[in-house]
Amino acid sequence: MANVRFDTKQEEEIEYHTDSKSLNASLWTHKPDPSLGYGDTTTGSNLYTVLKKFLNNGRVSLCGAQVLIAVKRYPDESNVSDIITQLRANHVMVYIAVDSIPSGGSNSATLYEMSYQTNGYCAFATGFDLKWAFYCVTAIFGWPYQFLAQNFMVSGSGRIEIPAIKTPILPESTDMCIFAITIQNHTLDNSFVSMNHTIMGSDGYDVYKYPGDPLYGTAQSNGVASERIPLI
Repeated sequence: MANVRFDTKQEEEIEYHTDSKSLNASLWTHKPDPSLGYGDTTTGSNLYTVLKKFLNNGRVSLCGAQVLIAVKRYPDESNVSDIITQLRANHVMVYIAVDSIPSGGSNSATLYEMSYQTNGYCAFATGFDLKWAFYCVTAIFGWPYQFLAQNFMVSGSGRIEIPAIKTPILPESTDMCIFAITIQNHTLDNSFVSMNHTIMGSDGYDVYKYPGDPLYGTAQSNGVASERIPLI
């Protein structure tokens, strides 16, 4: 486990931990602190510089790592294909919660690209919605075995049906499965009209229906308890 703050005037070192107690203590003593930031609205985030340091750390294994990022200042980079290639080569999944009201920087598109190219997801929101979106992102720690990720380009109106899937849950047992849907690769705008989805069991029983819970910015996430969860 590792944590680090970025976008500070004095760049901080990544801290590595072997137990959750140590990680938790470090997180509490390294809370976001605007007084340590750049103090302007023009400088882009150094997020990718810090991420490269993690990818080339030489101390811990990267394979299968899960990276969670909360972003207030946007990066300026328009091409991060080299980082994406390295992330994919190491099966690293990236989940990002992005504030729709940035404190600086110019390019949020690469954040979304990096997340979907690594089978993670990127949510744009602000205020309480941003807090909740990031909270939902952290659910991956409780249920870390992702077994489906798909992306669709859509326009107009229509319906998409995902083929039936079988969850990796033992027969005759029930466990929680987390799902998340994000829309648009930027802050929500008027081109989005509406969406609904249904999770249905193989016996035709509706396990979950949305609308129900609200969108938090561009994301909607929840959990369902079931033995079998094909998605429609």
